[in-house]
Amino acid sequence: MNARRGTRLAPLTANDAAGGVLERFATVLTALPDEVAVADSDGDMTLAQLADEAAAVKAAVVAHTMPDDPVAIVFAHRRDAVASILGVLASGRPLLVLDHRTPTPRLKQLCDRVEAATVLAGADQLEVAGALGRPVIGPDAIVPTARERLFEELPDPARPAILAFTSGSTGTPKVVVNDSRMLVSDAWRNSAATGCYDADDVIAHTLPMAFHAGLMVTVAGLVVGSTMRLFDTRARGIAGLPAWIESVGASVMHTSPAILRAFVGAGPTPEQLRSLTTVTIAGEPAHGRDVEGLRPLLSRRCVVRNRYGSSETGLIAEYAIGHDHPPLAGPLPVGSPVGLTDLVCVTDDGTPQPEGEPGVVVITRDHVASGYRGDLTTTLEAFRTEPDGRRTYRSSDIGVLREGRLTLLGRRDHSIKIRGYMVEPGEVDAVLFTLPDVAEALTVGVRDEAGERYRLVSYVVSRAERPSAAAIRSALRDRLPGHLVPDAVVFLSALPRTERGKLDRSALPAAPRADVGTEPWSEWERLVAQVWARALGLEEVGRDADFFALGGDSLAAEEVTTMVVTDLGVDASDVTSAMLAQAPTVAEYARRLKRKPERRKQIVTRLAEGGDRPPLFLVAGGGGLGIGFVPVVRHLAKDLPVISFHSHGLESTALPDWSIPAAARRNLRMLREIQPHGPYHLGGHSYGGLVALEMAQQLRAAGEEVAILIELDSFPPDPALIPPLRTDASFYRKVRDWCGLLVTGLVPNPGLGQYWRFHAQSRALSVRYRTTPYPGRTVVVVADSEDKEARAAWAPHLSGPWTGVTTPGNHVSMLRDPHAATLAGHIMDALDSVRPPREVGAPRVDSVA
Repeated sequence: MNARRGTRLAPLTANDAAGGVLERFATVLTALPDEVAVADSDGDMTLAQLADEAAAVKAAVVAHTMPDDPVAIVFAHRRDAVASILGVLASGRPLLVLDHRTPTPRLKQLCDRVEAATVLAGADQLEVAGALGRPVIGPDAIVPTARERLFEELPDPARPAILAFTSGSTGTPKVVVNDSRMLVSDAWRNSAATGCYDADDVIAHTLPMAFHAGLMVTVAGLVVGSTMRLFDTRARGIAGLPAWIESVGASVMHTSPAILRAFVGAGPTPEQLRSLTTVTIAGEPAHGRDVEGLRPLLSRRCVVRNRYGSSETGLIAEYAIGHDHPPLAGPLPVGSPVGLTDLVCVTDDGTPQPEGEPGVVVITRDHVASGYRGDLTTTLEAFRTEPDGRRTYRSSDIGVLREGRLTLLGRRDHSIKIRGYMVEPGEVDAVLFTLPDVAEALTVGVRDEAGERYRLVSYVVSRAERPSAAAIRSALRDRLPGHLVPDAVVFLSALPRTERGKLDRSALPAAPRADVGTEPWSEWERLVAQVWARALGLEEVGRDADFFALGGDSLAAEEVTTMVVTDLGVDASDVTSAMLAQAPTVAEYARRLKRKPERRKQIVTRLAEGGDRPPLFLVAGGGGLGIGFVPVVRHLAKDLPVISFHSHGLESTALPDWSIPAAARRNLRMLREIQPHGPYHLGGHSYGGLVALEMAQQLRAAGEEVAILIELDSFPPDPALIPPLRTDASFYRKVRDWCGLLVTGLVPNPGLGQYWRFHAQSRALSVRYRTTPYPGRTVVVVADSEDKEARAAWAPHLSGPWTGVTTPGNHVSMLRDPHAATLAGHIMDALDSVRPPREVGAPRVDSVA
């Protein structure tokens, strides 16, 4: 550190803002011409050399552009980038700094948005610049010019100096206009006003200059007079940064929480960091654990500063953490306003909130941004001039002030409503960051496919060898109310970021269904879980899921009670909402519920009363209940009667059918009572598809018309295509399984055993089933499962007209929402294809219990 600088250069003050960047830089240059201004891996550049090169840049820019033409620059993280920034600022042309690592089409969009007249580029960036569709000023156009030219015809400090894009992660980014006064004012707040650094400091400049924070660090270095040492973390990586800090004697390090986490993870030693007196953190919310990992590595004199700012204002507030500060946990406050700044939190109508009450953060000070380029309406909404001449900016941030200290709660445009509660996803992130295995986290609100409601999804970078979404959700349930526990946890290797280093919500992968733990054991549990999922607004619920931990309340309990009566056929006298308190998991609740089908008609379930259309008869798969079709039936035409069949003995002890023809005959006896004559509309899922096929064959043999047969992800009647149920069981297990199979339907076995027996029986019957090619009209619907090719191989078994379609979801989920709607569409298309143009009358449909 060179102590001579501070004695020869008057420190930067708030009053220097009025003169702008070039006037203050002239003061710095006069005092310190031979001191190092900026250095990179290729060498040092003194302030005099920097002024010379900037003067040449200014002359080239003035020669090739008009006074109000924006100029874009594209450089690597090197000394010539700093000289170019200074030269363009001296020209009075608005400056847009581009990131050479951003895809070229995106760079062209940015240039088009601001109507950049030309692009100034380094020698190694000419190809990128040439693809942006405007004239390029390259090194050949930069010729030596007298240093004095840099300060001739200085631009008005109130003119636009820098154009910066907002993050744009939730919409179209706005173009923020910063004038030269604001740039100097912000440099003063970052350095002298906070006591953070001065001309004698060495800045570890690691932030890309295309990032607004990196650009402001650059401008501050020019007007404060400190030494900027450039280190390109994206080109050189983080691992070498600690040793580099030691080698250059850096005293100030500017970083973001994400870079800080990587920096600590690189394993720096206290010896490598002993020169640091300040570490600033900004750019996104920081958490106590971010700082606690760094503090043991720093000297007692080093201060960590968590900072809050924006492109529209520069630095707003700061929370300083000294050596003796107590241990930190949770989200860090952003602290107290700095440098003659007033802060207030207001309601939506602008009424100031009392201390401790959250509101929109509003900033008032001498200089803020001029506004948004080309957007007068938004500018007037966000900016205003006060009677005393100061400027006010109304942010989109939600915060709370306590004892003059600001804590950010999130952004107004990220808040969502979950089950009636207004939720800020940042509350979830704050708790996630306290979990030991969570390195980074971002929680967002995601609309369901119907667009009717939001659900919370947390994207997590985990340190765990085998990260568990269930474990994270369980930990959150212990710390948060149910409506704040995310429906899904998605693990990523890194959170996506924009070209400017901001978290990029638009680049997050699509959210999958939530991890809900153990799947239901039986068909009955699965159907109960579907009712819970519908009532709770979830896609799926596991058998051990707790109703109230998932956010269930009295309204949801009433909805569950209604649906188990209407959808599951439970007698209303056997179910009350109080049962959920006594049996709060799917498994317990399913055991409490009782279905009492009429013994003679135990295989039949009326799913929809419908109207004048001919009824649709659906056969459930092996071990599946007919009410399993309910999610699909909800999406069918309202005038369509729907009746389902399932295996005899599945719900009430009875002798099962031991062949597919026998099962078909039993179903047809009930079908003919409901609809004595055709035309018939039949369908079946999985094993039920083969039973439906046999029903169609028997009906046609009896002289009845079958208008349509719909096969729903069924194997064709070919044993070679049907995989065996088990191949790795022990001899004892095989004997036990066969004994269990022989008593299918005769010996009650709740849960998984009952389901497995009928499922295994259906496999055995399917392998034995043979029939001639079916001559009637058929539609084959195949789901996206691992054996979809085998399930689609119906051609040899169909001699009549047939079509094949695919549907989303796997063999089971195709029947559930959200995929049930698509499947219902395929079914309606099949039915409409055989519907007469004009129906005189429909077959009579008798009531079925």
